[in-house]
Amino acid sequence: MKYIFLFISLLSFKCGDNDEIKNQDVEKKELEILAKEIKSLADDSLCSSEFTCDFIGFGSKPCGGYWEYLVYSNSTDTIDFYAKIKSYNELEKEHNIKYNIVSDCMFVMPPKSTSCENGNCIAVYN
Repeated sequence: MKYIFLFISLLSFKCGDNDEIKNQDVEKKELEILAKEIKSLADDSLCSSEFTCDFIGFGSKPCGGYWEYLVYSNSTDTIDFYAKIKSYNELEKEHNIKYNIVSDCMFVMPPKSTSCENGNCIAVYN
């Protein structure tokens, strides 16, 4: 009887691990969907004499800092764009803490400026 209890305890512990992995996978997929939406907004923005370019930090590395910088123009709805980025960055930070995610701790340098070429914003690093 003692062994049956031990077996059931181990089995339920293992099932709990599987649930956590499933939850982590679901949360990661939701983050990926939101990231794709945000990047699409940045990529679809246009620049001209009327619309200027800028950049913003995106993502939350486990060691701190951003994964990358997105270049965009104010032709997009910047209020919605900023809100989505803020939400994404916070959600990814919480995800990293919750699941003990690790990464390199390299600092990603922001662009020095941005430029408008053929109606598209580009990052300038030199």
